[in-house]
Amino acid sequence: MVYTLHSRKIQQFEGMSPRLIPHKSGNWFVHFTDSTGRERQISTSTSDAVLAESLLVGIVRDANLECETRKTPLIKDFIWTYETSKLPSGRQPSDKTKRANALRLIAVLEDCGVDPETADIRSFAKKAANGMPICEDYLVRHGRAGHNNMRQARSLMSKQWIKYYKQVGIDTSCFSNWIAMSVESVQVKQFDASRSEEDLIELRCEALKETDPQLYLAYALAYGIGLRSSEILRCKYSDFTEDYEGNKLIRISKPKSIHGATDEDFQMRVCDPWWWQEIFSQRNVDSDLVITAQEDRITREFPKFLKEECGITDKRPVHRLRKYAGHRTMRLNGNNAFIAQRALGHSSVEMTAKIYVGMPSIVASR
Repeated sequence: MVYTLHSRKIQQFEGMSPRLIPHKSGNWFVHFTDSTGRERQISTSTSDAVLAESLLVGIVRDANLECETRKTPLIKDFIWTYETSKLPSGRQPSDKTKRANALRLIAVLEDCGVDPETADIRSFAKKAANGMPICEDYLVRHGRAGHNNMRQARSLMSKQWIKYYKQVGIDTSCFSNWIAMSVESVQVKQFDASRSEEDLIELRCEALKETDPQLYLAYALAYGIGLRSSEILRCKYSDFTEDYEGNKLIRISKPKSIHGATDEDFQMRVCDPWWWQEIFSQRNVDSDLVITAQEDRITREFPKFLKEECGITDKRPVHRLRKYAGHRTMRLNGNNAFIAQRALGHSSVEMTAKIYVGMPSIVASR
């Protein structure tokens, strides 16, 4: 038995034909198409047909109100969706990355006079007092820094995320200005090597081989192989291997170049043969980990040593050692960006070239 309702109250839901359908539980269910075009069945929680009919209008109205709320959620709820969801396929940003992106978006919106706690996503389409979309006005007011901030904030509106939002019923039309606007690309700073700095690094760090073997190994992995701090901490002797041609390689788990990498993801990097052998020769049979010291020795003590003893002023002194590894690889291999890219694990040769390709060496004419 099916009741199709034709009352005037029901006709206000254009394009829908709500029906009462009996359920095996004994209660009547409302079958209808909601405002998003999705077929729905919602229980009236009663077996009384007359009472069920009287409840039908309210059930349909509430369901459509819920759809509208889902289509245009509060910005805070939209951000929650981003932070707690996973893309169906492709690269997955880490929770840490998503939190940083969300905080940047919140800061940008607040600067534009939008409160993410009370405003819904339609506020993304607002215009500033000068008539410009608030996102474009932000870039004008903040210059280069604004482009950097906007690039990160707009991570929540990538093609993959927009596709996901549509799938879960969020209206993405309000993001059109943010997606369409032109944002300047990341400015990569070229590495500026210093002969005197490198000489002092080698002098102080080579001495660690006798006085502090663990910090010496951290130095060898960063300066010799070009590992990042996080990679140093994860590095194992079993990661060192060779290929068919005898090239010295190291297996890097969860590499940065693979966005959202899992424990199963890895990258093979070619190594400086001398440093590969130097590190492997220090192998401790009691542990597969290269660095067995406490983590804070690498994340705190070693950077402090590099600053105080080696004169490194860079905010990330261990990473500066990695850059010297890249610079040395380029210099000793004919300024070949491809070789350096494979050694450092950059996502592209172009990125490596921007950082390390410096002035060419000119052979004297006489």
